Amino acid sequence: MKNKETVIGWLLIAVLMIGFIFYQQKTMKEDQLKKAALKQTEQADSLRAKKSSTVSTPVITSTDSTRVISPEKEEVVSTDSSSLYKEFGPFADASKGEAKTFVIENKLQKITLSTKGGQVISVELKEYKTWDKKPLILFTDSTNSLSYQFAIDDDRVIDTKDFYFEPLSEDFVVSGDSTKTFVMRLNAGDGKYFEQKYTLSGNSYMLNYDVTLVGMNKVIPLNNTFIGITWKNSQPKLEHSLELERRYSALYYRFNNSDVDHLDEGKEDVEYVFDSPLEWISFKQQFFNSTLLSQGQFSRGKLKSHYHKDDLGYVKQYEANFTIPYKSADSTNYAFQYYYGPNSFNTLASYKRDLQSIIKLSPDFWLFSWMKYITRFIIFIFTLFDKLHLNYGIIILLMTLILKLALHPLTAKSIESSAKMKILAPELAALKEKYGEDQTRFSQEQMKLYQRAGVSPLGGCLPMLLQMPILMAMYYFFPASIELRQKAFLWAPDLSSYDAILTWATPVLGQTHLSLFTVLMTITSVMQAVMNNQMNAMGNQQPGMKYIPYFMPLMLMFVFNSFPAALTYYYLLQNLLGVGHQWVIQKFVINDEKLRKQIEENKKNPKKKSGLMKRFEDMQKQAEQRSKPRK
Repeated sequence: MKNKETVIGWLLIAVLMIGFIFYQQKTMKEDQLKKAALKQTEQADSLRAKKSSTVSTPVITSTDSTRVISPEKEEVVSTDSSSLYKEFGPFADASKGEAKTFVIENKLQKITLSTKGGQVISVELKEYKTWDKKPLILFTDSTNSLSYQFAIDDDRVIDTKDFYFEPLSEDFVVSGDSTKTFVMRLNAGDGKYFEQKYTLSGNSYMLNYDVTLVGMNKVIPLNNTFIGITWKNSQPKLEHSLELERRYSALYYRFNNSDVDHLDEGKEDVEYVFDSPLEWISFKQQFFNSTLLSQGQFSRGKLKSHYHKDDLGYVKQYEANFTIPYKSADSTNYAFQYYYGPNSFNTLASYKRDLQSIIKLSPDFWLFSWMKYITRFIIFIFTLFDKLHLNYGIIILLMTLILKLALHPLTAKSIESSAKMKILAPELAALKEKYGEDQTRFSQEQMKLYQRAGVSPLGGCLPMLLQMPILMAMYYFFPASIELRQKAFLWAPDLSSYDAILTWATPVLGQTHLSLFTVLMTITSVMQAVMNNQMNAMGNQQPGMKYIPYFMPLMLMFVFNSFPAALTYYYLLQNLLGVGHQWVIQKFVINDEKLRKQIEENKKNPKKKSGLMKRFEDMQKQAEQRSKPRK
């Protein structure tokens, strides 16, 4: 009986672990779009289809944040004014010009703006480096573009990325060191313009972004009720492992004052059509993100995510096509924000916009969503230790010790239960010999023996089951912890990536490696299996089954080989402390003679059957009754 429980326990652990590891798919919502919403989305697509999606590439060089830097002059082709007006209407003059770049920066980031399209063309995060120690650039003008589309009549559509905005130097206000503002306008003549204003605080990753339309009601047709927005981003490789970076990168979005969701990160091509207002859209990489926020103004549109596993030039390509509502008025204003920064749980949570939900803390499947609360508690403990400025390897060790101490009472009971089962082994063997192939009768008598002896058949499984949610929470915690990024411990140069001690190339798999923490984790898992088998009362009676606990760690080794070193190091510590804990209890706490006396005393004064034991017996009786007619 004990051997069966052990095998079942290992199989359950294997199924849960592998299921959690490879579970990357969530059924997408398939709500039917309202006719009006679908019509508006199609109209927005129609606007975009009339314009090309090319993006200019001005040169970016560093300079002081209060002046123009390296203006790049594009070759201006002489074009007849009447033909320009015929194509672009009141924006004809803005269709030709030169692209100039400007920098607005604070202690955390340097943001480069361009007059071509009036948009952000580059963001550098000053406190971070790429895996190969280069400046960390989230994107450049060749990998990112955001522009607006609106009609000026039935045949002509304006796309802001094609036009040159006028920088308003006099409005470039520097208020001490706290706030920097830069304004660019797309002029339509006679005091009419499309304006974009960027305001950056001194110590924040949040960039305030205001769009103002003045006099555009005389340009945009009165029956036009929306403006289209197209945002495209191709994410550069920032981490050592492209496979890991892709696994934890996804396009996230939040419905207005509601839930946060994301496109399936495991699929190469995903498209999602939405018709309910979104509060924000986030292009997330493993440790960083670019997010555009509104006050629930992103009305309807499509979100897309794409990558190809054999294309190593980028992580993922994202695209968001959506609309914002427009009402004809002398002046219309939209208050947006950009977040360009790290995926730090505490930093994102501080903005009170539920941005921290882009950090995946549990499986997508609703049945396991409660696990995110365990992961959040782990983040809380980790943050407390982080304030002590200890090495992160030491912090992981301390966290493991705390969890072991918290589970000590249950672990001790489990080992005591296993020792009692071992003492009962001769009596179990006698029952097996007496009833032979009558498994039902053997199980009944076995339960009676356990009940008389005061032994719980599930006593050894409870600590294992209680540890599973914690182990799985750690599976989500470590790969998402930017605090571990590029932090070394022992032989691992980066705890957020795998610790390769050997790399080689194969014709089939290409470049591959061997992780030392994973190898040590596997060895200690086998050691635990050996110790558990020695305590297994029925281990020698079913020799074919007892080897399963040895094979399972070997199977998991290939799965965990590419996972972050912090995760495999934690599992290694769990195994080492588990083996040591079990040895100490067996050696210095468990007294076999005392347990024998306790069992004999229990047999003389049997306790009342527990509800669980009663249910087991009832199930066995029902099984026996069902089997009688077949005899």
